[in-house]
Amino acid sequence: MANSYAALGALKGASALNITGAGEDARLLALLEGVSRLIDRLCNRHFYVLNAARVFDGGGGARLLLPDLVSVDAGGVTTDEDGDRIFETAWADNDYALLPPNADPTSGGAHSRPYTSIEAIRGNGVWPAGRRTVRIAGQWGWHRRLRRAAETLAANASPTEGGLSLSASMDVDAGHTLLVDSEQIYVRGRDGNALAVDRGVNGTAASSHSNGATIYVYEYPEPIVEAALLQAARLRQRGGGQAEAGPHGGLGGDARLMLGAYRKAALGVGV
Repeated sequence: MANSYAALGALKGASALNITGAGEDARLLALLEGVSRLIDRLCNRHFYVLNAARVFDGGGGARLLLPDLVSVDAGGVTTDEDGDRIFETAWADNDYALLPPNADPTSGGAHSRPYTSIEAIRGNGVWPAGRRTVRIAGQWGWHRRLRRAAETLAANASPTEGGLSLSASMDVDAGHTLLVDSEQIYVRGRDGNALAVDRGVNGTAASSHSNGATIYVYEYPEPIVEAALLQAARLRQRGGGQAEAGPHGGLGGDARLMLGAYRKAALGVGV
């Protein structure tokens, strides 16, 4: 998984490790990525935004429990009514309701939270009973918070390019996940205005982008970011990079305390 909940520069900064050289950058970024996955495991959810179609067992009832959901694609809810494993029935937006109704995950605000269930409204108001009868295509995760970067692309980019050129050297950093048009791009390194990147991450497709294209940076809840920085810094200071043993996924006590409000029971649905 190409994702980090904290930027490399923040980990190297004066309030964390206070490192100025670039000799450890690859190792430090790997630590941040590993800690980010430990956070997912402890919380039984993920905080990056994943574009995917997921299939669920319909219970023949009105409500269906879901993993954290940010939004549903246009025409993204389809069902298999006759057990042939073909999702032939498309549901309109007003055929279902996403719950809780005031979750507001697409705004990325301070009180945003994900949708966690979907309720059937149309017809007799039930999801078709059976195994793998409901398909939902959308964006999955805690919420979608985007910050517009000061930089823009400084050159056209083809889908196969592994590097991007920016208009300035400002606030895009290694460890950031970017959104350019509809493509998510993970930043592995930066040298001045040049980025080394992974293209088409988190279920998006690598695509062409124009010179001057707007860049957005995904942001995550502050306790998630702080827990990632704290744990990665402690692993680096320990020298060996070994996580703590025990039932908490290798995260230290302070990090677990920060994450407590975000943990959910691992019942019924996965991340």
